[in-house]
Amino acid sequence: MNYDLIDLRLLVLIAETGGFAPAARAANMSVSALSERVKALETQAGTPFFERSARGSRPTRAGIELAGHARAVLLQAERLNGAVASWRHRQSGTIRLLANSNAIISFMPDLLAAFMARYPDVVVDLHEDTSDSIARALRAGDADVGIAAGNAKLDGLDLVPFRRDRLVLLVPAGHRLADARSVGFAELLDEQFIGLDEHSAIHVYVGQQAQKLGRELGVRLKLRSFEGVCRMVVAGAGVAILPSTTVGTGTLEAGAHVVQLADAWAERKLVICLPRDRPIPALVRLLVDEIAQGPSSRFEGVGRRERVAKMQGA
Repeated sequence: MNYDLIDLRLLVLIAETGGFAPAARAANMSVSALSERVKALETQAGTPFFERSARGSRPTRAGIELAGHARAVLLQAERLNGAVASWRHRQSGTIRLLANSNAIISFMPDLLAAFMARYPDVVVDLHEDTSDSIARALRAGDADVGIAAGNAKLDGLDLVPFRRDRLVLLVPAGHRLADARSVGFAELLDEQFIGLDEHSAIHVYVGQQAQKLGRELGVRLKLRSFEGVCRMVVAGAGVAILPSTTVGTGTLEAGAHVVQLADAWAERKLVICLPRDRPIPALVRLLVDEIAQGPSSRFEGVGRRERVAKMQGA
């Protein structure tokens, strides 16, 4: 087969965003054009890479394996580009980056690997924190850039769209909802939940949804990692609401089941956060340009002229 880097990027984008429609939006192309490119790949390979249905699409085993190889190929291409570009425009320095658990686990490994391959002399000092703490650190000048949940307390910061994700219900094998395709949150309020600690944005967010229905969320166990939550669900200790991108194939192979949440609030936005009261360093501008999602990524909350002035201020 002859592989095109654009096709490989599109295939990885579909796998990461969870469907053809969000991938097409991120790539600024029509769903039909994206579908045709993928079908051409599948025809060459003689096997489908995605299972398509009226409810969406998900990668087949062949698609998961190909996406993994595609990431490796794309990373090597970035390293090649970085090796060439670095001799022309050598960039060096340190970026202090804070990100929440979901961003680090689901999106940052590939994005940072590509960025650091392109700029081999740049150090990214990455630390995990909760979304509200990230906002406080940015306001205090203790970080250069952050990635947080859009529902966090982000007042006083400039925001750039990063990625979208959906919260889903994870249940163990044999659970009453194991064969359900979707469920409303109101039907889950008597369940025993496994969750992240009380400071996590997801815990606070889901708890707020329960309070709107006049209930408190019944949390049986609180853990510090999505992996730990998934393991507890597999063991049958309870159910969990967590980002779809944090549920690995190992969790599903171990018998857990993903059930879609029918509520509109289950779709979440992750945003890149930047301080509003000081110039943006050139290295941070480079990182934001690399990882921001598509041409629709713009600063929110400040006018266009002010945005340009800030981005050119360093």
